[in-house]
Amino acid sequence: MDGNSKKEKIAAARKKLKKFKQSSGNNSTKSSASQSKDAKKQKMPEVSETARNSTPEVPVQTDKTKEEKSQSMPTQPETEMQTTGSTESLHQLSRQLNGLISEPQSMEEEDDSNSSYIETRNKELASQLQKQKEENHKLQKQVQQAREHAQSLQSQLDQEMETSTKKQRKEVGPLREQLQVHIQTIGILVAEKTELQSQLSQSQKIASQRLSEIEDISSRLKTSRQRVGDLERSLATANNSAQQFEKSSKEFAREVDRLKMDLHKSSKSAEDLQQQVEELVGELQSKKFECSQLEESVRDYRSKAEMAELYVQQSSGQTENKEQTLQAMEIQRRETEALRTELAEVQEACNRLLSEKEESKRHYQSIIDQLQHHNSQLTSQITSLTEEREKLVTREHDLEVAVLELQEKLQNIDSEQTSQMNDSARQSEERISQLSSEQTDLKQQLEAQVRDNANLSRLMEEKEERISDLEGSLSQLRREAADASQLLEGVQNDKTALSRALTQNRDLKQQLVELQNGFVKMSNDNMELMTKVQSEQHSSRELLCRLSQQDEEIKQLKEMISNRENSVMETQSSESTYKDDHLQDRLRHYEAQAQIVETLQRELHNSQDMIDALTTQNSELRTMLIKSSEKSENNESSPMEVDSERDELIASLQKTVRHLEVEREQLNQNLKDQRELSDKLSVNLADMQEEIIKQSNGKPPKRTAVSSLEYTKLENALEMIEEKYTKVMRDKADLCDRNDELEHIVLQLQGESDTIGEYISLYHHQRALLQQREAQKNDYISHLARDREEIQGKLSELQLLVMQLLGEKNMLDHYHEQSLTGSLRQLEEQQFQQYPTNGHHPGITNGNADWPDYTSSESEAESEVEAVVGPVHSDRNESAAESRLHPGIPESEKHHHHPHHHHHSHQPHSEEQPAKDNHTANKILHLLSEIGHSNLIDHNMDDCIDHNFLPCKYCKGQVHIV
Repeated sequence: MDGNSKKEKIAAARKKLKKFKQSSGNNSTKSSASQSKDAKKQKMPEVSETARNSTPEVPVQTDKTKEEKSQSMPTQPETEMQTTGSTESLHQLSRQLNGLISEPQSMEEEDDSNSSYIETRNKELASQLQKQKEENHKLQKQVQQAREHAQSLQSQLDQEMETSTKKQRKEVGPLREQLQVHIQTIGILVAEKTELQSQLSQSQKIASQRLSEIEDISSRLKTSRQRVGDLERSLATANNSAQQFEKSSKEFAREVDRLKMDLHKSSKSAEDLQQQVEELVGELQSKKFECSQLEESVRDYRSKAEMAELYVQQSSGQTENKEQTLQAMEIQRRETEALRTELAEVQEACNRLLSEKEESKRHYQSIIDQLQHHNSQLTSQITSLTEEREKLVTREHDLEVAVLELQEKLQNIDSEQTSQMNDSARQSEERISQLSSEQTDLKQQLEAQVRDNANLSRLMEEKEERISDLEGSLSQLRREAADASQLLEGVQNDKTALSRALTQNRDLKQQLVELQNGFVKMSNDNMELMTKVQSEQHSSRELLCRLSQQDEEIKQLKEMISNRENSVMETQSSESTYKDDHLQDRLRHYEAQAQIVETLQRELHNSQDMIDALTTQNSELRTMLIKSSEKSENNESSPMEVDSERDELIASLQKTVRHLEVEREQLNQNLKDQRELSDKLSVNLADMQEEIIKQSNGKPPKRTAVSSLEYTKLENALEMIEEKYTKVMRDKADLCDRNDELEHIVLQLQGESDTIGEYISLYHHQRALLQQREAQKNDYISHLARDREEIQGKLSELQLLVMQLLGEKNMLDHYHEQSLTGSLRQLEEQQFQQYPTNGHHPGITNGNADWPDYTSSESEAESEVEAVVGPVHSDRNESAAESRLHPGIPESEKHHHHPHHHHHSHQPHSEEQPAKDNHTANKILHLLSEIGHSNLIDHNMDDCIDHNFLPCKYCKGQVHIV
């Protein structure tokens, strides 16, 4: 939200600046137009003085801006150096903005400061506009005063001319001087004709140079068109390559889908294997129960054999039944031998089953590890392939958009180039035709003038002859006053001839001025064509750079595709090997399925190892949390330094931006000043031409003679006017060049300001992405804490189940001892029923004293049971675990698990005991599978980590998370 509000504020500020520029430009144009209309009737020196004195002052700002202006204003080369410095400062700004990260509060304060600065600047500019309007009003008053003064001078001149004409009419003597003046004017006219001829030759040379330049420009345009054609071809190749990449991306998508199907199949096979393992565990438990039953039967047979031996000893004293006893003894011996052989076979089978079970368990564990590893590899490959596919899709979309933009640009450039070239060619042809026609007209005029000059020379000779005649006639007139009227008529005729010659000279001068204006326009048009050609060359270079970048990207994509093909081939080979291994494992599993027997000893050992591993993982997680907390504390201590550095960077950026704004304002002011100067000079030229026309037309037609002093004054005035006119034309050409340079600089500054705005928007985007990543990191830490709590709860449950299982094992030993005593009692009852007549049975009457010691057999049975069920641990750890499980039972009652301490309250049935064992073992296996196969962290990692996080492709360097 903050980023959007800041962008809206920046856009509003830019709109306000554009509106203010447009309004200021319109006001300046209106004021310059009004000044040009009012100042057309003013004289040359007064207007030049007003132009020198009426340059607008630079607006007053703070002390810092005054110092910067004083440093940036002195000369034109210094301003050019400052423009280069401004571009370097902009490059530094772009580098600093790549690493700049500031808080939203500082940015809001900067926006507020910028808006307040813009408002104050608008107010200052409004006050300056008022001042300039007042100055313009004052200047208009001065111009009116100067006009009134000029009119008064002109009236005085008219009066003086009238008085002089009256005096000249009275005088007849200065006719000789007037004839000399006419001769001098004729010489001046001849010199002016020669000068005009030289200027014509120069203009012809310039026209030929311009024609050669036009030919060069046309050749450059041809080369640019050829380059455009090459670029179109390269674009076509790029489009073909993009289509190929689309096809390859589709193939990769198909391969990814196929790999996903294979993964799904492998997961289903893993689930099937797990179900088979559970079934085998159930079969193992049933076989374990059968083994325990077999052991009980073996013990029964042993007790029967011992009872038979006792019966043989008891019946040894009786001689009547010797043969029967011998037969019974042989039968019992055979039975005992058969039982012993059966016991040996059963023991061997149990040993085989144990070894086969251990081997199958190891093999199954290795298969599970391989499957997990392969599944993890497949998931990582699938994620990488999906990411690369998304990147390729985005890249292809970007390339398509870029290709479309390039095509549109090329079409626009072609249309513009063709239209501009056609227009320029037409204009140049029209101008050349005009110049040629003007040149022919000028040649014709020159020939006419040469003819007129020849006629004038003839007239001069005739006039000289007439002068000689007139001198004679004057001598005669002095003698004879009758011929004076004829002389006056001849003088008037000469005056009319001179006035004609002067009008011709003025016409020639006007034509020269028009020629010069035409050449100036031609030079400006050539400059514009050169700038257009340079801009087209620059655009073609940029297109070539973009094409080279696209070629490099295409090469990188080809390398990526080759790498992907290699990885796909590797995955296919690994899948084939995995399928073969899976089939072999299935065959082995089905072969060994009938012989698998499992004990809980290995499971307990594995569970203890898992508990140790989980405790180590728990300790590692604690260390990681401690380190993360330390890092967070370090990060909390470091933001002060980061904030200080950020403030320094922001201050430096603000200074540079202000400096650039001041330079831009100065350049705009210089542009305005020079435009006003050019307008004033054009007004001055128009005034001068009007004055010349007035002077030429304002001469009285009845003037008879001009004094030598007045003629010299007029000649000096004409020379001054010509010098000033040439100076004005040169200044105007220089001002036009300077105006073009300043406009180019202004365009550069506008582009740089646009790039600064783009960098600011990019910085806001990067900052929003960093905040999003920080929020994702916090979510990931919370998920880790939850997973840790779940694992701790499962570990506590597993510890309780292990202790419960240990207690159940001790109850199983107690149950085996009680089953032995029950079997002995059954044997005694059977013997008593077989021999009821025998009254004396020493073994029975005497009780347990005459019975042999069976502790060895009991210990062996216990050892066998312990081998099957598991060793009984009588350590302190077990007692401590039992005390945790049964805190309310006293220590005297805790020894009921020992085999020699029989407590009558604990007599579990033989059918309930394996069910409890199976229940606790299943619980332990379920918890171990949950802990071993828990993918919570991986899923949370995949959910929390944003794989699509991409900063600006133009930015360089490491992204620092503050």
